[in-house]
Amino acid sequence: MYLSRPSTGPTMFVYIVNHALSVVVSVFVSVRAPGGCYYYTQQNYYKNPAMSEKVEQRIDDIEKSLGDSRIYRGLILKNGLTALLISDPDTDKSAASLSVAVGSLSEPKDLPGLAHFCEHMLFLGTKKYPIENEFTQFLTQNGGSYNAYTANDHTNYYFSTKTESLQPTLDRFAQFFLEPLFTTNATEREICAVNSEHQKNVADDFWRLAQLEKNAADPNHPYNQFGTGTKETLWDIPNSKNISVRDKLLEFHSKLYSSHLMYLSVLGKEDLNTLEELIVSLFGDIEKKNVDMPYWFDPIYKEEQLATKTVVFPVKDIRVLSITFPIPEQSKYYKSMPNRYLSALLGHEGPTSILAALKKRGWSSKLSSGSKVEARGIELFDIDVDLTEKGVDHVDDIIKLIFQYINMLKREGPQEWFHDENKNISAMQFQFKDKGSPLDYVYRLSPHMITFKLEDVLTAEYLIKDWRPDLIQELLSYFRPDNLRYTVVSKTFENQTDTIDKYYGTPYKISKISLETLDEWKKDDLCEDLKMPSKNEFIATDFTLVPIDKNEPSHPHIIHESLLLRTWFKTDTEFRFPKAFVSVDFFSYIVMTDPFHCNIMSLFVRLFNEDFTEYTWDATRASLNLIIKPSSYGFKIHLSGFNHKLHILLKKTMDKLLSFKIDPLRFEILKEEKIRDLKNVAMEQPYHSAMRYNSVILSENEWTPNELLAAIDDVKVENIEEFIKKFLSHMFMESLVYGNIDKTQALELINILEKPFLGRNGFRKLLPRQMMRSREVQLEDSENTLYETTSEHHSSSCVYIHLQCGIQSILNNMIVSLFNEIIKESCFNILRTQEQLGYIVFSSSSRSHGVLNLRIIVQSDRTPMYVDSRIENYINTIQELLKNMTEEEFSTYKDALTVKLLEKPKGLFKQAAVYQLEIDTQDYNFNRAKIEVEALKSIQKDDIIKFYQDQISQSGPKRHKLAVHVKSTLKNTTQEDTLEDNSLANNNTIIITDITDFKKKHRLYPLPSPFIPVGPSSTKSKL
Repeated sequence: MYLSRPSTGPTMFVYIVNHALSVVVSVFVSVRAPGGCYYYTQQNYYKNPAMSEKVEQRIDDIEKSLGDSRIYRGLILKNGLTALLISDPDTDKSAASLSVAVGSLSEPKDLPGLAHFCEHMLFLGTKKYPIENEFTQFLTQNGGSYNAYTANDHTNYYFSTKTESLQPTLDRFAQFFLEPLFTTNATEREICAVNSEHQKNVADDFWRLAQLEKNAADPNHPYNQFGTGTKETLWDIPNSKNISVRDKLLEFHSKLYSSHLMYLSVLGKEDLNTLEELIVSLFGDIEKKNVDMPYWFDPIYKEEQLATKTVVFPVKDIRVLSITFPIPEQSKYYKSMPNRYLSALLGHEGPTSILAALKKRGWSSKLSSGSKVEARGIELFDIDVDLTEKGVDHVDDIIKLIFQYINMLKREGPQEWFHDENKNISAMQFQFKDKGSPLDYVYRLSPHMITFKLEDVLTAEYLIKDWRPDLIQELLSYFRPDNLRYTVVSKTFENQTDTIDKYYGTPYKISKISLETLDEWKKDDLCEDLKMPSKNEFIATDFTLVPIDKNEPSHPHIIHESLLLRTWFKTDTEFRFPKAFVSVDFFSYIVMTDPFHCNIMSLFVRLFNEDFTEYTWDATRASLNLIIKPSSYGFKIHLSGFNHKLHILLKKTMDKLLSFKIDPLRFEILKEEKIRDLKNVAMEQPYHSAMRYNSVILSENEWTPNELLAAIDDVKVENIEEFIKKFLSHMFMESLVYGNIDKTQALELINILEKPFLGRNGFRKLLPRQMMRSREVQLEDSENTLYETTSEHHSSSCVYIHLQCGIQSILNNMIVSLFNEIIKESCFNILRTQEQLGYIVFSSSSRSHGVLNLRIIVQSDRTPMYVDSRIENYINTIQELLKNMTEEEFSTYKDALTVKLLEKPKGLFKQAAVYQLEIDTQDYNFNRAKIEVEALKSIQKDDIIKFYQDQISQSGPKRHKLAVHVKSTLKNTTQEDTLEDNSLANNNTIIITDITDFKKKHRLYPLPSPFIPVGPSSTKSKL
């Protein structure tokens, strides 16, 4: 159902849905936003049975957009629990999320991390379902997933499952809030998981800086706390004081986890009355306790904490200036959004913006701004500036320039035309919002339900309805030198700190800003570079949908192929939104020849993006996005958004590409930034490092960060200009055009892409052999290979077990995927929950360069050799797991995988990503899901057992194992670890000491044939 372009004024029409137990009459009224875009309100009138005695109130007038086919109902139960019911007969997954309005700010001061620990423990058994992994096992068998997080003021638990399993999953989920066990055994073990989670973050600058922000608050305010928790805060210290953490956990849950502080969103295929009955029966008996909704109205910063500067010595070589203004909480003004008005101006990247002025002076390359609600009653407005080397020495000047912009806004006053632009853009985004996955949808909605009225919960973050210049002016009054604190992060502060954070070990120093500096910032100086932005010419005004050709192919097909360009095309026939996606992959073999040329391409893309931002920023604001990113073979351009003015942006991009001139000053700044990025790779998480080295070892052409670093010094401006000229004269483009575009429009876009190169002097086509993609190194049968490296910045180590499973085929894909589906929950349960090896534990299956693989990754405080031995021990137990698995259980896993494979993309751009992946891999199997599901049906339990015995078992004759060990140099080895290390050292493992030499001695896998033949000798797709 879609109304493309209402002709005049408000429109009303009636939409009737017959559900099994009710009749829903929905009345839609269109409301016109400035610029011509319409959004729609909905009022539902239900013929319902009488309300349950456990229901206090129903809310049926929940506002939604016309494009949203889901039906909504709000409920407030007698026990105070608030629920949002979402009926979607077309959904292929059900999902639920429950947010409790209790977070880390509500925990006892002497037990940091207790709220987070409670979140972990709720998954580990309830009175009705006492087995620890029962909930997670049930979800795995039903194609589901789950997660949770603890914030300052709420904790959010959420899951998805196949539609037929919503009721039994909700039954298990509800027990978290009725009768959790918090067993003594699980309590002691899960503290290790919380500690591992913290250890993962200790060397992460994001977490370190977030903690410093809390440290800077009033010491007596609850905000000045540590929320993650460690073994020390949750075990060692409490035990030394004879405090039972389990008793405190039970007390925390029984006192604060009250039904009236719970907000539940549920999405299912069922009609609203059925969902209501389900929720009432399962959640209606949760106890309402005598506790108030926690709010924090006292300011987190007193006078002595304001007008301060903090200097920080980071782990990575980063340079950041963060300016923070405490402001009143703005959520009550969600219908006018004064904070969004100021964020859009202060974070603007157009020609007269703060960022443009900073770039001109060579002080910065990136800036962002916006407000963040830290907790109910606590809101901060941040302006974050990435600094250049020169910028670090001009922090005071940068802040002065920002105040010059703020003063300009105060002088000119709130501008209604800019407000209207924001209003119109937000209305478009809401009206044509993609459906989104059920899990993402419910988990975002449930915390919103704490803040916003149920009637407005869908629109509160989108629709700007009121023009309130008074609120903008009031908010601007908090942007003062005496009401800020700022933080500067740089390696240059190594010897200028005086305090070490107790939880993360971050060196920092807090001091007052001088009165002279504050007075300088207060001056109402003018800066000619700073002005209000120009009006946005990229805002779409035409939302016409192209007609659907009844002969339209069901999948992308080739509509153009030349020696220069191949274009896949499909008109969207499913989502019917005025949006489109266009991608262009610029390919040439010359990029991958050596690290020098890889660096050139990477720097070119950085320079192009930064220079082009001033032009493209308005397009980005108007939901027309341009992404240009380097690839192994060149670079890719992706355009996505409203299709009305997409062709203008594509034309401008191509013009810029062929006429681009490099600014020497920006080159030096971005080259230095690239060098820092390469050096910072050494500080990445150990599991990221393990995955990186695994890829380098097995890929035919991939360079290590050190190889790239060694080759970058020699890159000069003239090298980039010469190389790009050569690249654009000897390359091939492959593109996808998909969305609200017909064939004539697609051919016009193709002309924009191809025309600049036609007849271009010196252009040479690529030969077929020059267009081959990289292949994967083939390990030998029964080969057991190990690569070892170190991490000097993290206390955790990592083991990455990579098992090659042969060349991909439809059947083999499904065998490997089904095998992982069967083992992944037991892998997590044994290695993480039972053995507590670490916080990051998972198995997965994937394809790389046409080769299938199974991987198990564990990041741990134990030594890599010990962890490797425990993974192998787990792999040995899989034989028994498969042997004891009943045919019914085997069918359950097949069904769960089928549900995942057949889950439809929830929006035009999600569908585009599926098509794009097939093009990127050159498989071109656009009907993969249905074909693979058919193959899955034929797989028997014996096929999985044979696969395990041949390729996964330690004694498997076709086992191909590569293990990457990242060993922390900060960790001492225990006696137990040493014993395991010695046992593994005697199992004929081949150690890789030279990656190049290793590759020389191994063959390469052949590339699989594409599903659809392409190229000069092939025929066009006839889908």
